Amino acid sequence: MSDFTQTYNHTEGKNKRIASNTILLFLRMFILTLINLYAVRIVLRRLGEEDYGVFNTVAGVVMATSFLSGVLAFSVQRFLSFYLGKHDAQSLRKIFSLSLNIVVILSIVVFIILETVGLWFVNTQLTIPTERMQAMRWAYQFGIFGLLCSFIQIPFTAAMFAHEDMGNYTIVSTLECLLRLLAAYLIGIAAIDNLVFYSSGIFVSATIIMLLYIGIGHLKYNECHYKYVKDKKLCKEILFFSGWALYGSASNMGMIQGSTILINVFFGSIVTAAFAIALQIYNAFNSLCNSMVLAFRPPMIKAYAEGNAAYLRQLFSVSNKFLLYILAAIAIPLICEMPTILEIWLHEVSPNIVLFARLMIVYIVCISMNNPISIIMHASGHIKQYNLPVETITLMCLPITWLLFRLGFPAYYVFISMIGVCLVAHVVRLWCLKRYHRSFSIRSYMTSLVIPSAVVLSVGACCAWGLHAYVPNMVWRLVTVVIFTPLVVLSLAYCFGTTRQEKGVFVSLIHSIRNHT
Repeated sequence: MSDFTQTYNHTEGKNKRIASNTILLFLRMFILTLINLYAVRIVLRRLGEEDYGVFNTVAGVVMATSFLSGVLAFSVQRFLSFYLGKHDAQSLRKIFSLSLNIVVILSIVVFIILETVGLWFVNTQLTIPTERMQAMRWAYQFGIFGLLCSFIQIPFTAAMFAHEDMGNYTIVSTLECLLRLLAAYLIGIAAIDNLVFYSSGIFVSATIIMLLYIGIGHLKYNECHYKYVKDKKLCKEILFFSGWALYGSASNMGMIQGSTILINVFFGSIVTAAFAIALQIYNAFNSLCNSMVLAFRPPMIKAYAEGNAAYLRQLFSVSNKFLLYILAAIAIPLICEMPTILEIWLHEVSPNIVLFARLMIVYIVCISMNNPISIIMHASGHIKQYNLPVETITLMCLPITWLLFRLGFPAYYVFISMIGVCLVAHVVRLWCLKRYHRSFSIRSYMTSLVIPSAVVLSVGACCAWGLHAYVPNMVWRLVTVVIFTPLVVLSLAYCFGTTRQEKGVFVSLIHSIRNHT
């Protein structure tokens, strides 16, 4: 009895930590969104349209290599979380030191590329006013060194995620955003070019944040102390994992960018602009989804490493339902009231923009369900066997879309292709999970998630459309649908879409919300 009580309390403590981290990440995302929106307004006003355009053009060239940092950070975090679950302190120190070696080598390679090919490109290929070329070159150099700072901090941020230390992550990332806002506010106070001043301010901000991450890592985590390590096998494992993670990232990026090009080729710039607006919605929802997933990833990897199959199953089920029901509670009223929302946001909207935005939200909800499966497959280490079939299917979206457009189908069929490919890939994901994680049950997945969620989402959608039809006034209709539909969806999800154990986890989440307010 005492062993059961101890295990229960241990699991309850883990669940409370996940709930607390979820709240912190939601809070971080909300604060950063507000600050970033305000900062863009300040920068645009202080720099002017021309310099703002120059800054973003140069930043686009520098940031073309930034996706490498995201892939490497994800890979290092996976290995650190795995060996934390194994309680293997020696391997943790090895992984940290090896990852720092890899990051330094990668930084040197990126630096050489940006100072040669990149510098040639910005000097000869970009359309920059002649009188702004010198300022542009300074902005470019500050951008490169700021990017290198973000590379160097990768092992330390990965350790922070692996230890589920979302409190410090929220504080530091919010401070970074505030420092960028301060740099924008101070534009014009010094007797130097405004573009050069702002670019240097962003670099100083990146340097301070890098030093903070390094300091926290040294003080809080035992593995974050560099020691020369020569372990070719472990180094190859990290690089192998990173390579296939890069394939997955490139596949998704290629699908989105390729779809933009196809729409532009077949339908012109006006329809492409509508697709670009839908991509803004995609980015916002994707940030929300990533914030929710980030709280579940480390504990799921640790549970896999510990061999705690029961807790892993619970986390898998809870994360699936949490993602689906939260996103659905936001997505359903947005889809229902999309014309009104877009009219408030953009003032003038075309039918294409409304349809694209609605279909993009459906697509985002579909792809969000891939995340819990991916976490377990990445924890298992079978990333090649998983990413090769799944991401290859993802890339099939482009030839399918091209064929549909050639046959004369309208522009919105790009989303039909994306959603269809996503669903086929999801079936393959489930097959991979069943093959490499034997305790997973597809029947249980269908009966505990797919069927109940289909009912909950159908009733929620009917409720939203009923309110939409019943309330005639546009403003009151928007307020009513946006407030009451999420309440209906979440209430139905709690009552009929969750098990007794899962209700306990959601109660922990509610308690965490109350304790943080």
